[in-house]
Amino acid sequence: MKGLLLTLVLSLVYADQAPVDLSQLSGEWRTLYVVASNPEKTSENGPFWLFKRAINFDTANDNAVFKFYVTENGQCVPKTATGTQIHGNVFAIEYEVADLFKPIYASETSMVAYNVNLDENNKVTKVLEFLGRGPQVNEEDFEKFKELTQEMNIPEENIVNVINSDNCPQN
Repeated sequence: MKGLLLTLVLSLVYADQAPVDLSQLSGEWRTLYVVASNPEKTSENGPFWLFKRAINFDTANDNAVFKFYVTENGQCVPKTATGTQIHGNVFAIEYEVADLFKPIYASETSMVAYNVNLDENNKVTKVLEFLGRGPQVNEEDFEKFKELTQEMNIPEENIVNVINSDNCPQN
């Protein structure tokens, strides 16, 4: 198990894009699109069918707090998860067993984050999230998301539009 977790960490560390300044990324974020190497994880009943609302990076204390909603029995349920900064911009989060999170691209209005998930069956899933400061999609940033999807060897047909399904409170 530890060897597999180390592999996850290394895959995030070396999946480096241009460095992202975390101090510019704290605040409100909204899930717009998500893509995964295992599409079951991003289906409506999957663990990554969630609606992010905020990420607060506290690099002085080596952590990040993620606020989001999941749907349970048709109801929006608020959740919070805390990540511990383990290397550079990589955060380890205890969500669905083990999850690593790393912002790999950011603009003024959008962010792409790379997640590697290890589930209870020791199955590894790569996930990319396309987040926005609001519900509008910046087409140039969306093209970058699709480009990164290809670079991570995740089929583009696995991209899921989350915008139209998000009926949870906005804050």
